[in-house]
Amino acid sequence: MAKKTAKIILIDADVISHFIQGGEIHALGSIFPNKIKVLDKVYAELERFPKKKTEVDNLLNFKIIEFEKFPENNQDIKKEYFYIKNKLFKGDGESACLAVARYSQNIIASSNLSDIKNYCELHKVEYLTTMNFLCEALKNGLFDSERCDRFIAKVIQKGGKLPVSKMEDYQCD
Repeated sequence: MAKKTAKIILIDADVISHFIQGGEIHALGSIFPNKIKVLDKVYAELERFPKKKTEVDNLLNFKIIEFEKFPENNQDIKKEYFYIKNKLFKGDGESACLAVARYSQNIIASSNLSDIKNYCELHKVEYLTTMNFLCEALKNGLFDSERCDRFIAKVIQKGGKLPVSKMEDYQCD
């Protein structure tokens, strides 16, 4: 595996859900060289879904991803979290990821572009979607296009939303 980079990926529940639905949760930590962390507020959202929580617990136990507590003592992050949650009406986990990513210069992984894109562009927060993970997996040879297509098909079949039904229809950067 490539050397870990300094920026951390703060992963939101929707990307985790896509990788569970797509049957590729075990590959999540191998796609990017960055550490992937799940904030306690995202983990709390996943607790409502026992199968997803079990999958995340396995990732944590095998140290594929790491657990991180929301920095309650950082007033800038806390204030931003409440602003995003109460004024922009975003979910608990998404609000936490956006606030922490903004003030830590880390990366958010979320596929809810309608919820995050404007905020990220306004505050220069780097973001990744599920499709960015697939593009990177394809680029680094971890997945081939057939594996990406199977992943996409499974996610869509299980009610997940992705912008394309085949990898060839998505323009990777």
